Amino acid sequence: MKQMFILAKDNVRLANAEIEALTKKPTELHEYIALSNSNKQISNRLAFTRFTYVFLFKCSEDELINKIRSFDWNKFYKYSFCVRKFGSSDIKENQIADLVWEKLKNPHVDLKNPDSRFDFYFTNKGIFVGLLSSKARTDFESRAPKLRPGMHPSTMKPRLAAAVINLTGIEKGVIYDPMCGTGGVLIEAAVMNLNPVGSDIDELMLIQAKKNLKHYDLNAKIFKQDALTIKKSYKYIVTDFPYGKNTRTLNQKKFYRAFLKKLKKILKKRAVIVFPDFIKHKSMINTAGLKLKGEYSYYLHKTLSRTICIIEP
Repeated sequence: MKQMFILAKDNVRLANAEIEALTKKPTELHEYIALSNSNKQISNRLAFTRFTYVFLFKCSEDELINKIRSFDWNKFYKYSFCVRKFGSSDIKENQIADLVWEKLKNPHVDLKNPDSRFDFYFTNKGIFVGLLSSKARTDFESRAPKLRPGMHPSTMKPRLAAAVINLTGIEKGVIYDPMCGTGGVLIEAAVMNLNPVGSDIDELMLIQAKKNLKHYDLNAKIFKQDALTIKKSYKYIVTDFPYGKNTRTLNQKKFYRAFLKKLKKILKKRAVIVFPDFIKHKSMINTAGLKLKGEYSYYLHKTLSRTICIIEP
C-alpha cells in the first residue's frame, strides 16, 4: 500500500528529496503531497514532513461522495474514528464524517484521540485521502543551538542537520563530518542511532562539540584533523562549509576547491555538502571530478541562503 506524506510547504523539494533518499524510490509529487510505493517506515527520521499516512485514494470533488460510499472503510477502521478536512471546498467536514459513519460497522466518534483518523486534503490536483500513521517530529527544538552549552552563531539548526543527513540515504553505520564545528550534525546523527564521526581543525570547536554531545547524553567519535589532509575513505560524508565572519580571512573559494578535490579521493558513496549561496558551486564540483546529483536552496535569513548539494564520486 502506498504511503502519503504531507510536506512542509516552505521546503517542498527538500522534504521530498529526504523521502526519496531514504526509501530509494521516486515519489509522485502533487503540490505539497508526496505519494510513495515504499513500505519503509521512515517517519521517525524525516525533518520536513508534517504528517505521514497510509494512502487510501485520490479523486475529484465531483467523484468524492460516490468514492466515499464505495470505499471499504472498515478495512482501516479500529474502535473509533474522526475525519479532518484540509483545504478549501464547499463540502463541510461534518458532511464527510457523516458519509464515512454510514459505511462503518459499529462506528464510534472520538474527536480528541481516535484510533483511526481519516484526513481529506483538497488541492488543485484533486482530493487526497489518508489514514494518519504519524505526526511530525517535535524533538528538534529541544536541541536548538541556543540551548547547548557550546554555542556558535553559524551552527546548523537541528531540523536542517537531520534533513542533510537523510539526503545521504544512510540507514545505519558511520557518517562523517570533516568540519564538525560544535557538533550539530553529530548530535542529529547520534539521535538517529547512526555512528557519527567528526573532526575539525579548531581545537576549541572540538571542545564545544564534546560538551554538546555530553549535554544530550550522546556519543560520537571526535578528533582533530585538517579537512585537507584526510586519508581515510568514508561511505557517507556530510558537512556545512565555513562561511561566517570568523572564516572570512580564509580564501574560501581556494579552500572549497581543495576540499572537493580531497572529497573525490575519500568518498565511497554519497556526500551532502552545504555551500553558502554566494559560491558558484557547480563549476567547483565539476572541476573536482564529482557528480552533482541534486541541489536544494534553503533560506537562512535575509542576507544568506544555503545551497545543499548531493554529491557522488
